[in-house]
Amino acid sequence: MEKNTRKELIDSAFDEIYSKGYQGASLTTILKNAKVHKGSMYHFFKNKKDMALVCIKEKIYERFVQRYSQILDLESGYLEAFINNIKDTTQRDFKKGCPIANIVQEMSNIDEDFKVLMEEIYQTFRKNIKDILEKAIQKDEMNECDTTKLALYIASTLEGAILSAINDGNAQDYIDVTEVLSSYILSFKRS
Repeated sequence: MEKNTRKELIDSAFDEIYSKGYQGASLTTILKNAKVHKGSMYHFFKNKKDMALVCIKEKIYERFVQRYSQILDLESGYLEAFINNIKDTTQRDFKKGCPIANIVQEMSNIDEDFKVLMEEIYQTFRKNIKDILEKAIQKDEMNECDTTKLALYIASTLEGAILSAINDGNAQDYIDVTEVLSSYILSFKRS
């Protein structure tokens, strides 16, 4: 089987950046873990930053799009599927945190390319939530509401819950917040 060098580099870069942040990520470690030489990296990417930006798009951005597009592909049960998704603690890392929030906090104020990409990812995250809420309204599963504001509230609450769980080192904080958040979301459910 032929080795997929580009994929190996992206996977290795993701692991290193997620563990140590972009600035703390070692290009040497990325290359070593991908089992490639620097020349191979330059075949696919201009530099470490270019590789990191591609890595973020392909590993973080696509993960969020896929996670929520599966819900939108359903015929019904949008709110329940969304709530099950946010309550699923296996999709979260309470030691390393949210990859979106981590990069935003580290890089958005010091690099315009990271800032633009992370804003795009975060806006897509909110839009995906909004689309789920609107689909639930369209299918008469949910009462009319301002889905833009509710999506912002949900996204902000989830990010805060992850930060709280990381800060306390306790996933129960996230579980408790999503339980209350789920009750609030279900308060919009059509009777």
